[in-house]
Amino acid sequence: MARLLCSLISLVCLLFCLSDVVTQLTGETALQCPAGRDGRDGQPGSSGLNGRDGIPGAAGRDGKDGAPGRDGGAGLNGEKGDTGDTGLQGAAGIPGTCPPCQLPKRNITHCTWDASNDDRDSGVIHQCSLIKQRGQTAILVRWTGNLRSKTTGSKTCSRWWITFNGVECDDPAKIDVQMYTNTAGHNFHAPSIVEGICYNIEEGTVNVQLHVGDCRPGNEHGDAYTGWNSVSRMIIEEIEL
Repeated sequence: MARLLCSLISLVCLLFCLSDVVTQLTGETALQCPAGRDGRDGQPGSSGLNGRDGIPGAAGRDGKDGAPGRDGGAGLNGEKGDTGDTGLQGAAGIPGTCPPCQLPKRNITHCTWDASNDDRDSGVIHQCSLIKQRGQTAILVRWTGNLRSKTTGSKTCSRWWITFNGVECDDPAKIDVQMYTNTAGHNFHAPSIVEGICYNIEEGTVNVQLHVGDCRPGNEHGDAYTGWNSVSRMIIEEIEL
């Protein structure tokens, strides 16, 4: 069918050509047929070669600022810098206060008795007081004078000791002396010291007493004498541990 159609079209074209020939020979216009329809589009040709690069265009406007990015990770430590110059000395601060710490330089009491000549064999001989200012301190006591213990029958010993508010020290130990003699008629008055430190005594008024009486452990006292014709003294001091 297609071949037949092509043949007819070729025949029509041949007739048009003959008509043009006749017109040229005779000068008369041959019968003209109406124009035929446009033919179908031909097949696309091969792609041509790429053209040359165009001239660069002008720079465009700056775009809007973008949103802030996320924080980056911590960087490495930098190298240590040089030591700076010494700064100026600051103003002196306000002196601090510590009421519990404000003890006198020395909290001390000194009592004396001139020629006590006390011939008691038992009881309190001397008393001196100190106002202790802190609970965590200790007390140092020192009594000096002369003592005598004379034998009377089987009674050959006398004891002198210190009490604090009526109680003997037990931390670390008692503060005492004992004098023993077994020579009848011996009447020797010896310079003596009764001295020691006692802990765990509460703050406040502390009455320190010198006693005389029986020797330990339970020996009856002899004929005692304290402070014969001379000065006896007691020194009490609060001391830091």
